[in-house]
Amino acid sequence: MIISNIKPRRLPAGGTIGVVTPASPPITDEALNNGITYLEKQGFKVRIGDAVRAKRGYLAGSDEDRVRDLHTMFSDPEVDAIIAVRGGYGCARFLHLIDYELIKRNPKIFVGYSDVTAMHCAIYKRTGLVTFAGPMVAADFGGEIDPQTESYFWSLIMEPTTGIRLCFDNVPGVKFGGRRNFTGVLLGGNVSVLCSLVGSPYLPDFNGAILALEEIGEAPYRIDRMLNQLKMHGVFKKLSGILLGQFSDCVQNNDRPTLTLDEVFCDYFSTLECSVLNNIPFGHEKQKITLPMGVYIRFEADENLLTVVESPVV
Repeated sequence: MIISNIKPRRLPAGGTIGVVTPASPPITDEALNNGITYLEKQGFKVRIGDAVRAKRGYLAGSDEDRVRDLHTMFSDPEVDAIIAVRGGYGCARFLHLIDYELIKRNPKIFVGYSDVTAMHCAIYKRTGLVTFAGPMVAADFGGEIDPQTESYFWSLIMEPTTGIRLCFDNVPGVKFGGRRNFTGVLLGGNVSVLCSLVGSPYLPDFNGAILALEEIGEAPYRIDRMLNQLKMHGVFKKLSGILLGQFSDCVQNNDRPTLTLDEVFCDYFSTLECSVLNNIPFGHEKQKITLPMGVYIRFEADENLLTVVESPVV
């Protein structure tokens, strides 16, 4: 059963953006610095978490330090939005440490993707807060920025409007099955991270939801195993629709026999009653749409159009 959502306030022009590193440290200091400079050039004030530059192996400091930054940003009345530096690995390690009541009392825009999927799921499950799978400080704003990615992201979090159209007319291979038109609450994210939450208290109930899936650097047999885990958990039979995003570099890197990714998708999705759309521009590529997790979206087959039915911000 989908729970009622809580919407964050829109990001005002000249507002303050908190920068946190909930998973791995930035790959380079240059990318982090460029991303911070980019935000400042957009006219925003930037508040940097204490653990943003910390390093502990593949983690940006200890679990306690990273979650402390998160709590600080949510509790700071001057911070209007919180954007992750990058993904990597580590978010699921501190889900049990998050003060969800603090977040519920101080709902704010929270942005990230990839490993940050764990936080989107847990925060929605525990609070109902709408969060955003969108560009990150070092991973996206720290380099060349795709103009469409940039324009769509800022309009989505700064303008409280309904009927936002998620256009993908120029993307090849978009297809549908099952019902031609469908509506549901949008949830999901990175496939491997979703699988890591199965059996935990942080995976949302997907009954009637639209599930977005993306991945990077996983061979087809590994994608097969992940989808099978979600299938065995009963996720797919609950859904209204599935959005398959960018599966970047998900190929077999040797000469061993393999299924193609499309064959894997066909095995799992061709007989489902819900609709499945492939090649949605969402994931690890430069060009991506920001997906507001926890709001109703609608797909209309005749217009090949996804629409955000309700404003994700107020």
